Amino acid sequence: MTALTRSASSLGVVGWTVFASGLLAAIGVAFLAAMFVAFAAGATSAGQLFGRVNDVLIMVSYPLAIPAVLALRALVRPHAPVIGDLAALVGVGAIGAIGVLQACLVFGLLTFEQQIGPVSIALLLFGVSLVVTGYVGRSSGVLPHGLRMGLIGATYVGYPFWARWAGRRLARPDLET
Repeated sequence: MTALTRSASSLGVVGWTVFASGLLAAIGVAFLAAMFVAFAAGATSAGQLFGRVNDVLIMVSYPLAIPAVLALRALVRPHAPVIGDLAALVGVGAIGAIGVLQACLVFGLLTFEQQIGPVSIALLLFGVSLVVTGYVGRSSGVLPHGLRMGLIGATYVGYPFWARWAGRRLARPDLET
């Protein structure tokens, strides 16, 4: 197997990993919506259950994006090595914080009130990394629509759409997505 074939094969695996991340995140968003509906209807215990399922899904979903963050870094690095590396570092660090904070919530080590501020900051930082990578990728031509998709992915609800786009881009590098 040549290095090029191995590289394309690895990108395909990374593409499918970020697809899975997006799918789990989309299911998580649906459970989050169900949580709000349940709370509005006065079904507190059902709302808490739906919220817990969302927390578990996000705890798993975001770490699955780490290979994609690193693969996108590799694509933009020749065009903006410092910015690309910094965006990837911030992105991976933020994903780590999201995973740890979600796990602390799920396992009862932190209350929702203790966790929501720090996890919101981590989500914001992850979003910034997606926007910066998308901007650099669009500017250099290696990630068509990168800025737009980074902005979409920076939102909690838009992350599954970003993951689908990134997955397509990484599974089939020849696509103009």
